[in-house]
Amino acid sequence: MAFRLRVIPAVIALSASALLLSACVPTDPDPTGPNPTRTIDPDNTPTASPEPTGTSTPDSEATPVDIACGELISPQAMYDFNPNFLLLSSFTPPAESAAEAAIAAQGVACRWENSTSGVVIDVSVAQPAPSRIDSLRADAGAAASGFDGYFAVADGTGTAQVFTGAYWATLSSPAFFAASDASDLVAEVVAGIK
Repeated sequence: MAFRLRVIPAVIALSASALLLSACVPTDPDPTGPNPTRTIDPDNTPTASPEPTGTSTPDSEATPVDIACGELISPQAMYDFNPNFLLLSSFTPPAESAAEAAIAAQGVACRWENSTSGVVIDVSVAQPAPSRIDSLRADAGAAASGFDGYFAVADGTGTAQVFTGAYWATLSSPAFFAASDASDLVAEVVAGIK
């Protein structure tokens, strides 16, 4: 009888623990995410190419880029970076941003958003006119450690820039405090455009 009385509290404690842990199991993400004015695409399939907003001058000598966002950074690579980031089905790049400049150069721009914190990662790829490459490189920041490119932080957002062949790729996020924070994703993007 004494043994049974000791087992009952243990069973109750174990059941309560299991019930509490079951509340921690992640569910499917809300398709609208934390901001109900836009949607999240859990399949990571869009090729986000919004129209230029007008603040960047269109680059008529640029070569159009047609690469899907999921090819620039695979869903698995983003999951490995942080499983809370989801690819948005569309977005309008901020004015004066590298993503907006890429769109003006007939490139692509993609945004991943952390469904918990709302922090974003913007990725863009373009093939600007050859005459613009030198000025883009001159404005790209300091040489990065961890990848062959450049890195700078401005207004709390870190931006990695890579020039490979005729391509100009950028990754910008408040989550990038140093070049090393972006290096794995930079490698993904470089592999995706080759």
